[in-house]
Amino acid sequence: MNNDDTDGMLSQVRDFGTAQLFALPDASIVDLATGYIPLLVNFTFEDKAAKGLRKLTDQAEPEPAVYFSALEMVRDHSLLVLTGETGSGKTTFARHLAFSLAEGGLALAPRPVPRNDLGAVHDEHWGLDGVLPIYLTVEPSKTFDELLAASTESSIPSNKKLLLILDGIETAGDTKRQLLIDALAFQSLHPATKVLALGEISVVKSWALPAGYVRYDLLPLLKTQRREAAARLAGIDLEASRVALGHAAANPAQFIMAMHGGDVGDSAEAITDSWIVKVAGDAQTSELFCGLAFDALTADVDDPTIMPITRVRQLLAAVHLVGKPVDVVVDNFRKKPALWAPVMRSLAARLSGTDAANALIEALIKGNGEEVLKGALLAADLVKEAGALRDQIAGHLLTIVSDGALSAPERDVAGRVFSRWGDPRALDSLTEVPGGRFTFGSDSHPNSARPHHVTVEAFKIGTYPVTNGAYGAFIQETDRLWRSPDGFAEDRRNAPATDLTWHDARAYCDWLTERWRREGRIAADEHVRLPTEPEWERAARGDQPDMGADVLAYPWGHAWADDAANSEEAGLNTTCTVGLFPKGRSAYGCYDMVGQVWEWCTTLWGGDMATPNFRYPYANDGREALDAGPSIRRVLRGGCFSSGKLKACCTYRGSLEPDGFWRGNGFRILVSSVA
Repeated sequence: MNNDDTDGMLSQVRDFGTAQLFALPDASIVDLATGYIPLLVNFTFEDKAAKGLRKLTDQAEPEPAVYFSALEMVRDHSLLVLTGETGSGKTTFARHLAFSLAEGGLALAPRPVPRNDLGAVHDEHWGLDGVLPIYLTVEPSKTFDELLAASTESSIPSNKKLLLILDGIETAGDTKRQLLIDALAFQSLHPATKVLALGEISVVKSWALPAGYVRYDLLPLLKTQRREAAARLAGIDLEASRVALGHAAANPAQFIMAMHGGDVGDSAEAITDSWIVKVAGDAQTSELFCGLAFDALTADVDDPTIMPITRVRQLLAAVHLVGKPVDVVVDNFRKKPALWAPVMRSLAARLSGTDAANALIEALIKGNGEEVLKGALLAADLVKEAGALRDQIAGHLLTIVSDGALSAPERDVAGRVFSRWGDPRALDSLTEVPGGRFTFGSDSHPNSARPHHVTVEAFKIGTYPVTNGAYGAFIQETDRLWRSPDGFAEDRRNAPATDLTWHDARAYCDWLTERWRREGRIAADEHVRLPTEPEWERAARGDQPDMGADVLAYPWGHAWADDAANSEEAGLNTTCTVGLFPKGRSAYGCYDMVGQVWEWCTTLWGGDMATPNFRYPYANDGREALDAGPSIRRVLRGGCFSSGKLKACCTYRGSLEPDGFWRGNGFRILVSSVA
């Protein structure tokens, strides 16, 4: 590729820098190069440090989350999917990155970037030279090769360092997976290539990505970012003016609207109303704008000249639909749920407290199959009070959670609703595990070798990991220190309790023993404790034999199954409501044995993080001593939400000092007779 070919390929992306990004309150125009705000993702410095397991300072408070930027995720990953809601700045980020690379990377020089609202600021570094961007806007009717041909007029030598950007992958429809596979094939021909795909979170989060891709979510704007942007671009002091610092103004598109309209930003609807008064000026023009936005959303072919920002279209369409028959919006929602869900939410907020609001909800949960489950998921967000209508919705949500219906992110939403409303499942139930001789260990990793036979007595084990709700009751009664930032969050009561040490888990078991004895749930000669390592593996693995070093054992069998565990492959990057992956149940009915959280066992590992002192075969050699010193690590099993499928299995062994804690480790109780 000569310089002329390169210039032709870059001509489109060079124009991005001067394209209009938004208008300021004084009507002046800000272009993309000037107005870009660095975006953050849902991956923290702590997450990176704890990708395996690590020890925090003994009894120390956890550090506030410090987030990586989207640019750094592109830098650090060769195959990356970034997701965000409409208006989150996906396209702005992609185009700014492409423009910056086309200009030789000058706009990617190190710069200070706020990482949270508590004052953490770190320089953002790109550090990669000579990378050429290929920017492709995904279209539903075009294959990868067609998109590529339209963007590049000549062949691309394999020795070039490239960044292939696929913007708007949610529009790919039935070809979505093939599009990413084709991008992967392109990378194999051009090994120095990075692939960045961007898409709408409500659509893309449900995709099973081809092997090799990692996925992160764009975060809303921090208040710090908004203050700096307003001062830099418009000379506005947001604190003094009380503008655009509300929760709803954290969405970048809504931030610009709030700043333009002079609204505090507490709700998307208030932002919209203030903005349209400023922009339209009179009721007739406002009505015209809202009608145009509705028409643009319903059009089969997108016209980017009509209000090009989708979030603005959605908010204005909701204004247009007030007073219209509810079937109009419900029909559109069922055709394109991701596109119309924000319209539904905004419309419901405008109709709140009226008969029309109930009519909208009733229309959503009418019918059967997947469309009514999706409708119920949205309706749960709209219903305000307990009653018959909410009970109907709850029945559908239970189907979503218990049957593993819809995608994992959608089940996560249903689980959070149940946490607020009251989860109807018995989350403290126990599962019977028969005693017997079974295969223990695997040659798949040196620390898990060699496979051998171990015999255990029958026991009962928690069907689920111990939840925030259960552990929180212990904390409230005992006033024990707990470092979890979301342990008492309303929407996290049915998620696993985390950020607790081995000693915390044992103290909970002792407390629960006394409580359950008083309640008659266990006999006087039974106690609650943590499982030994063989007991944990028995509950997870059952009677599965060893199939060789290259075959892992999972609770469901020897072949990895998509959507069976909250592992790295699921893309949630955090814990979720327990039991959301029923495909991954063990033979005895235990949920979340792999992925979700690393689970404490009583068994000792040793003092070295890399290599256990207590190796296999398992033996009565002091490895179950409960009084070992604080430097002797204890075994953790099962992997967590950030563990890949090589660790999120029945045999991989992790470890941590007994005073260590992290948001990726929790525990599961076991009930047995007192020895």
